[in-house]
Amino acid sequence: MRFEGLSVAALVLAAVLTSVGPANADDVTYRNERFGTTARFPAEAFPDQLPAPTNGDGLGWRSPEGAEIFIYARPRQEGETPKAVVRERSDTDEVTYDRSGERWAVVSGYRDGRIFYERYIFRGDLVHSVSIRYPESERETYDRLVGPITMTLDGPARE
Repeated sequence: MRFEGLSVAALVLAAVLTSVGPANADDVTYRNERFGTTARFPAEAFPDQLPAPTNGDGLGWRSPEGAEIFIYARPRQEGETPKAVVRERSDTDEVTYDRSGERWAVVSGYRDGRIFYERYIFRGDLVHSVSIRYPESERETYDRLVGPITMTLDGPARE
């Protein structure tokens, strides 16, 4: 098979893009108007939108089983780092997993008898986040969704 005019790099890029695939038609892609934070999740996992906060920081959704997802952003505090976010979570919750890099942090564990998983990305003077919480009885359903959902988190820098 011959591909005239296409470089190997272009073919590799096309293969990668088509293997990722489009979002499901039943996915919700949320974009926060105030900060530009975006994330995507399956609508059936969190079908009920919660009341919007008055400050416009983000939105939340809930499932009938008590699982919740919150997608939001906030101004970055002076000198705040990903490692500081991990420490703060450890001070208030039972943290069972944490990782951080120069511009991101992931923390999970237990809060108020429920499992939580939070991902933060630091962009300029903003911290974008997605937080998923669910009862232990729903672990089988929601554990498999955590990674794919939280990896869709994105947001611009605001200086």
